Parts: sequence; C-alpha cells; structure tokens
Amino acid sequence: MNLAVLPDCRAVIAPYAAAVADDSTELNNAAFLDAVRRATTSLRAAGIATGDVLAVVLPDTAAFVVTLFAAWRLGAAVAPLDPALSVDEADRRLVRANARVLVATPEFARVHPGGVVVAVDSLTAAEPDTAEPARVDDDAPALLIHVERAGAEAELAVLDHMNLNALCRLAIEIFALTGTDHSLSIQPLSHVDGIALGVLSPLLAGGGTTIAGPFDPATFFDRVEAARATCFAAAPPVYRQLSELPAGIRPHIPSVRIAICNTAHTGPALRAAFEHRYGIPIVHDHGLADFPPRTRPIRPPSPGTCPPSTRSCGAR
Repeated sequence: MNLAVLPDCRAVIAPYAAAVADDSTELNNAAFLDAVRRATTSLRAAGIATGDVLAVVLPDTAAFVVTLFAAWRLGAAVAPLDPALSVDEADRRLVRANARVLVATPEFARVHPGGVVVAVDSLTAAEPDTAEPARVDDDAPALLIHVERAGAEAELAVLDHMNLNALCRLAIEIFALTGTDHSLSIQPLSHVDGIALGVLSPLLAGGGTTIAGPFDPATFFDRVEAARATCFAAAPPVYRQLSELPAGIRPHIPSVRIAICNTAHTGPALRAAFEHRYGIPIVHDHGLADFPPRTRPIRPPSPGTCPPSTRSCGAR
C-alpha cells in the first residue's frame, strides 16, 4: 500500500475506530486523517515537497506519527533523530541526511536557530490540506535511519517504500496482526523497529497503537490495561525487569495475546520465567528490523537553502 493514503483508507472504512493515542491524545481514524492533513499544510508552507527530507526530533508521541504520515503525504522522506542526542551530534546527523526542514519541540528549536523549523505545538494549527496524497515510486526513500555500530560512527540507512511495506507485511504475517489488535509502543520511534513494529504494522493491519513513551516497569502493566493492548514489542532487558517485579504484582491484562521480543533473543530461562508468571507467550521478531545500511542519493536542498543545523542560515 502507498503509505501516504493509509490514513484516508482507514477514515473511509472505520472513521470512529481507534487509530493513534498517547498520554494526552486519542485520535480515531477520522481525527487522525484530519491531523495529518493539517500537518501537511504546515509542512507544505515550510517548503517540503516530493523528494525532500524532513527531519523529526520529537519525543515518542502521537504527534510523531502524524508528522510521519504528513511527510509521506507530500512525497518526502523522514529522518527521525533521538531528542536525547547532543546538539553537536544532532547537527552532524541533520547535515548528513540533507534535511530541508526540521519538526521539533520549541526547546530543541531554540538551540537550532538556523534553517526552517516547524514547532510541533503549531503543526496541526493550519487548515487541512486538500490536495491528493503524493504518488511515489516503490524505490523512493521513506525513512532515513541512523544505525549505531559499536566503535564506529552511526551510519545512515535508507529504507524505501517497498522495503518498509515488505517489512510491515512480514510482521503482520509473523504475528498474525488483524484489525482487532492494538499495539502498546514502547520502542523509540527514532529506530526502525519502533516505527515498523510499534506503529505501522498494527495500523496497516487495521488495528491501532498507543505510544507509551519511556518504559517504567512499575507502571507498565497499568498502561497495557488502560490501552487494552493486545500486543507490545520490547527488548530482552524489558522482559527481565518485568519478570523481576515483586511477587505480589499480579496484573489483570486479559487483552494481551503476544509479547514480541526484538533486537535479540530472550534466552530460554528468561522466556520461561516471563511466560510462566504472566501467561503471555513471547514471539521473537526473527531479526525483522536488522537491515544493512545502504546508500541512496537524496535530493540536496534547493539553491539558497541549507539544512536546519547550519548555523549561518537566518531563522525563518
């Protein structure tokens, strides 16, 4: 599926079904489409067009997901960056990605005064965009992800739309995701597994997602219960912390059918301890998000513009 049209399709099929939520926001499919179209207007006004790269430096919230789909609606690629990066490292990654526009929190924008910055608190304040979603080639870049390598500088990996769709379709098949599933996303959205497994796969399957933000073992099962989540993905340390909670903690989470383990295998002892205690089977992701970085030409900024990280540009 052309990811740019996914919000439109969901709004037509089930306008009042749950789409994307976080601690302070709950968007059904109709509201999700409206937010994406408003964000599209803001990004278009900032100069984003087909073939451009949009950098996103946001906490893990529904606004991140809205920004992602707004960029794809315009035919742009997205380069998500971890908000915890140092200013200098964020600068290097913004330049490497050739990002023309940056969507960020006001706090981050203040330390990056150059280039074009769209503040997240004004992202959906514009009128909804009325243009049809962009039609992009399968090999057009969709995500530009910085991959950390031990002892080496982070490399920029490019996933095109065909890659990303195939990754999500494989996840849907492996985990048997359907329209009745609701994912609780605790993986960072600056990583491909956080985007593909936590957000895109359940949405493509017709289900919904709740962005839980930073993981806290003491409150995690309360989040699961509140979201009525049917699945969540996490790395082995999360399952270890949950397995080591005080014995008296007995969460009531009948909605959960699977827990997905990514980045590494849990090992038989940890897997047995978690499954025995909570009655939730752990399914490994079979290295879905373990992809080799590959280079891909990205359209450079238009003449007279420069990436948001370049301090010599005037604020706009």
